[in-house]
Amino acid sequence: MKSAIIFGGCGYIGINFAEYLIEQNAYGTIYLADIRKPSQEFLRSKFEKLINTNKVLFCEINIKNEITIKSLNQIDLIVDCAAIHREPGHQDHEYYETNVNGSNNICKFAEKINCKNIIFTSSISVYGSGNHEKDESTETKPTTAYGKSKLEAETNYINWKQNSDSKILTICRPGVVFGPGELGNVTRLIKAIKKNSFFFMGNKDLKKGGIYIKELVNTLYWVNKNQINKNFKNFELFNATFYPCPTIYDYVISINLNLNIKKKYISFPKMLIKFFIDITSVITKNLKSSSSFHYIRLNKLFISNFIKPSFLLSKNYSFKYSLKSSMEDWKKSNYSDWI
Repeated sequence: MKSAIIFGGCGYIGINFAEYLIEQNAYGTIYLADIRKPSQEFLRSKFEKLINTNKVLFCEINIKNEITIKSLNQIDLIVDCAAIHREPGHQDHEYYETNVNGSNNICKFAEKINCKNIIFTSSISVYGSGNHEKDESTETKPTTAYGKSKLEAETNYINWKQNSDSKILTICRPGVVFGPGELGNVTRLIKAIKKNSFFFMGNKDLKKGGIYIKELVNTLYWVNKNQINKNFKNFELFNATFYPCPTIYDYVISINLNLNIKKKYISFPKMLIKFFIDITSVITKNLKSSSSFHYIRLNKLFISNFIKPSFLLSKNYSFKYSLKSSMEDWKKSNYSDWI
């Protein structure tokens, strides 16, 4: 059967995509290429189950360096999920060293092994800031090192694709990815609601384009498979987000329904919160990057991610999860995230 290699294969999207490919029986062998095996408990459990299928192999690889892997089967698909992405958490140069240089090295690797099919997970951060609705036709104006590095990586892959009409390139720009074991912003929101420490910061109606992890991996496979079958163009770029785009209020209501909580939350004026964040910045800028009260993380609460998945809508993609049903499925899949 065919073989695939997933760079960043031990990360959150990579592990879940590998699991999905196994479920679809799409590839006989899947290589998880990463700098280390997963350490986070939930992902480690998934990793071990994948390895035990005897269809998944781990390769210790740092994409910042030239990629050389011995004893590979013929690779039919390369997936790039590898990225430095946490904000805060890294110096600006680190995003470019991994995200841009890594994409260059993966393109060279693809040429070396004659693989003509690549999926790249980019980010909606390439659109930059602004409260206006953004779809795939919107001009890209990234404002962060992460967003700029992702856009440069997209360009590297587009240049790779332009060398041949027979190559297939799928670029996905996911919104906020959440789900079982993600331990990110949506998990923090659940924990804050559970602890009765949540309140709106004048951002109740702020748009936050997101995607459930199981929906995301399905879109990656669906688009790429349609390209292979020549139903879509050899190069497709798409946003992966819920439609219509939910607000922070929508997330809170969906979480409350899943927790069977009936409560109204205080909403403080935005200007008051922003003033407080600014005067405490001397402290919050120096907190650990993992802190929920880090200056950058607090300011992200006011950044709109108003994203429309126009490509998926135009192709009549059938969404499998709503915001509400994704929360329900998450709780069933990993109850420990909800206690």
